[in-house]
Amino acid sequence: MKSLIIFCGILLITNTSKAQFKFLANNSSEQYKAKIFVDKCEGNTCSGKATIIIYDKASDREVDTFHSEDLDFGLTETQNAKLGWLDLGKYQTPLIFGDFNFDGFEDIAIRNGNNGAYASPSYNIYLSSKENKFLLSKELTKLASENLGMFDIDKKTKQIAIHQKDGCCFDKTINYKYDTKNVPYEDSSVIEDSSIADNVTVITQKLVDGKIKRTVQKFKMKDYYNQ
Repeated sequence: MKSLIIFCGILLITNTSKAQFKFLANNSSEQYKAKIFVDKCEGNTCSGKATIIIYDKASDREVDTFHSEDLDFGLTETQNAKLGWLDLGKYQTPLIFGDFNFDGFEDIAIRNGNNGAYASPSYNIYLSSKENKFLLSKELTKLASENLGMFDIDKKTKQIAIHQKDGCCFDKTINYKYDTKNVPYEDSSVIEDSSIADNVTVITQKLVDGKIKRTVQKFKMKDYYNQ
């Protein structure tokens, strides 16, 4: 939207930003809370370009600001984004907090459209540090953007897992660990292929002493899925 301003007898044309919808995300993190400003909310869906400002809960200090090209998320039937500041539920917010690289600091995943496999959600991943600064992780962003949604996090084994699918009958899970430089690497994988008759072929691969150990097993479908 453009507006006209007369300054010292000179006509100036300036751009004014359109109103944004405003949200609070206070329940999805132990350490942080957020203010979210997003361009579009139509019906029960919000999307488009967005700005996310992260604050420290204890001190109320502003920590960092992020931007998303498409912060896609839904609202409940009773929520009205036009009424001003709106609180998002813990599992409703387009922000995911967690220790993604198991270094003891809380990281953040920010929704950036539906660019994953089968139009699943995609996320930009930012890793925290001791100074509460967040840096974009290209490796983790790729894992959270090219597969079936956000990766799973296993605190006990210190692994993250991505999921892939090809049609009705091919599923693959890949587990990643971190090397000494905190870079994720593929440690193991499991393929479940049920494309042939009523059988399921399970292919397991595991990195052992720098080499891939591969195991192939076959099961009857009714026995495998009823275990």
